[in-house]
Amino acid sequence: MAGAVDFGDLNLQEQGGDSSRPSGDYHSIDEVINQVIWVTGFIDGVETDNGVRTIVKYKWQLDGAETAFFTSSKKLLKTLLHQNIRFPFSTIVKVVLVRDMTGFEFRSAKELVSNEDRDNLNMYLIHKRSYMKQRRQ
Repeated sequence: MAGAVDFGDLNLQEQGGDSSRPSGDYHSIDEVINQVIWVTGFIDGVETDNGVRTIVKYKWQLDGAETAFFTSSKKLLKTLLHQNIRFPFSTIVKVVLVRDMTGFEFRSAKELVSNEDRDNLNMYLIHKRSYMKQRRQ
């Protein structure tokens, strides 16, 4: 599609996404991990019940409906704020492990999802369940 780029091809010209929020329900970031999406923009500094978050706007297909997910990932936000970012871009959000902690990164949509990526997602989900259980107590 004309004007569309893959995250791996970005030379990271600022074009911040439009600040309007997509309508409808937002997905959990869990639903987009290891899936190809088209990031169409973002809104930073949104107050939520879980603190200040970033809304990442995306589409499953470039010509599809826009939806979004909330995140507090500093690494994802740093990429979205980069002066050379251009929207829309295709990407895969992958879980990365740093010591015993998990985080998120945008990666090229051309990358295959490896067994390590699946293992990292499972580790993230285990950490998340443990965290949520502790919060409820």
